Amino acid sequence: MVGGRWSVVAVKDEFEEVEASYKDEVEPEAERRPDAEGLGVVEEKALAQRLRNLFFTYSERERPPNTVYVTDLTQCFRRSWFELRYRARPRPTPQMVLGRMLHDALELVLSRDPSFGAAKFEVECSHDLGNGWVLKGRADLVVDDAVYEFKFTRAPDFNRAKVVYAAQVSAYCFMLGKVVGYLVLVDRERLDVRVLRLEPDEDLWRNVVDRAKLLIDSLEGDVPAVDSPLWSWECEHCDFWVLCKRMEGGGR
Repeated sequence: MVGGRWSVVAVKDEFEEVEASYKDEVEPEAERRPDAEGLGVVEEKALAQRLRNLFFTYSERERPPNTVYVTDLTQCFRRSWFELRYRARPRPTPQMVLGRMLHDALELVLSRDPSFGAAKFEVECSHDLGNGWVLKGRADLVVDDAVYEFKFTRAPDFNRAKVVYAAQVSAYCFMLGKVVGYLVLVDRERLDVRVLRLEPDEDLWRNVVDRAKLLIDSLEGDVPAVDSPLWSWECEHCDFWVLCKRMEGGGR
């Protein structure tokens, strides 16, 4: 920080060190080399490390350039800025990995019910933001005129999930031209299910678009977004917290 103001250069080297240490932790150099002979008979520690790497890289997806995802707008703006500005891979948590696996299993599970016979899974949607930027999303499930968004969470988080994800459901409905959305909250420990019917809310949709443009302005101006996270736990589990706290008012 220079003269009390934020400087990207001031933390760039530190950011690269953090990213490099994460890569070495999750994917050590020895484990990144291809094994032409396959698994075969291997040493237990090497096998455990290889399996761990597969788990923690399972949820990774490449981000196209000039793309903002709806999910970027439901988390801390500053975290989204770091991820897009440096094209960084966020450190996946075990909950993130398991959530991705459960999402990928939805088609296998739901296809056993004939009422989901016409369902489409992982449906991509987009909205032109202008100046070469695109807002994108991926709805978990679309059936006729309805969008379904599944969230695997803990029971105490149900009320908070509605606040956080209602805008996401509305955004998908507007981008896909659907008339109703269902937020399906699944307790990942007990598999209790709660379904919330959500009518597309134009105000929420406009807020999503406005936030996307605000984030783009911050990126193009190379000035980190100033919004603080809605929830204190976002800082507690954020890889960018060390860098963020150097900013004026950053972190909690």
